[in-house]
Amino acid sequence: LFQHLFWFYSHPAVYIMIIPAMGVISEILSTFARKPIFGYRFIAYSSVSLALLSFLVWGHHMFVSGQSRLANMVFSALTFSVGIPAAIKVFNWVATLYKGDIRLKTPMLYALGFLLIFTIGGLTGLFLGILSVDVHLHDTYFVVAHFHYVMMGSTLVAFLAAMHHWWPKFTGRMYTESIAASCSIGVFFGFNLTFLPQFVMGSRGMPRRYWDYDPMYTEFHQLSTVGAFVLGISMLVAIVNLLASFWNGKR
Repeated sequence: LFQHLFWFYSHPAVYIMIIPAMGVISEILSTFARKPIFGYRFIAYSSVSLALLSFLVWGHHMFVSGQSRLANMVFSALTFSVGIPAAIKVFNWVATLYKGDIRLKTPMLYALGFLLIFTIGGLTGLFLGILSVDVHLHDTYFVVAHFHYVMMGSTLVAFLAAMHHWWPKFTGRMYTESIAASCSIGVFFGFNLTFLPQFVMGSRGMPRRYWDYDPMYTEFHQLSTVGAFVLGISMLVAIVNLLASFWNGKR
């Protein structure tokens, strides 16, 4: 009962965080591709459908908790349905870029990074929706990596895109573009280096929430650690660059 109550709240909470990020990406891709967003109405309706579907899929967190087979099958099918509005958004964003006059400024670099990261996060979610596969992947690093690809990789990268896009608007100062662009590339590669190895570890059985691990996972953990440092340094420099613009940024 506790798990049902917890996930009935917590799963929509995850979607509530990603939907504003999707709005940001729609705005930025349109701006820096110099053309209107493709299929605006479909993107708008897919956001509404995501919000509604988010209240119907909480049981996919509980495939191994002892709920009935029928409930498992229903929640699994509903989980796959979430892929439809998410895919509509991704295809429409790519169509917006098609034949656009693309400007690779910092917000656009973050937005393009979002496209790839969100696609990986979404596709790996489908693995976790498959009943037989989820039994193997449940409570492994695969889940950790999937969650971070959707929640951190997508939401945080979109937030950074928004900060760099609207920063000159609400502060009246311009940050140093070359440093900001370098940080966006660092965030992208640092993030993927941190969490891609965790998909491999999880598929090989590395459980989450353990501080110690079998030596066979050592190289993957080392890659993940290096990626975390690259990601952290890139984000720190990006934030310092924004704050420094108060004093030395162009008006």
